[in-house]
Amino acid sequence: MRTVSGALLILAGEQAFSHAHLIPFPHQLYAQTILIPFSLISTLVGIAFLVIGWLSERKQS
Repeated sequence: MRTVSGALLILAGEQAFSHAHLIPFPHQLYAQTILIPFSLISTLVGIAFLVIGWLSERKQS
């Protein structure tokens, strides 16, 4: 479950980053101040969840 959560957080971070660059001029500054830090935090937390999930959910032989 942690792996799926990590993958979804990485996808949310990627979407936030791309939307920060697609918003037109009048609101671009506000969007970048909110969406770019969110994308960075979301991606880092997603990578952490992905690695922790991969390490804890391996098959134990």
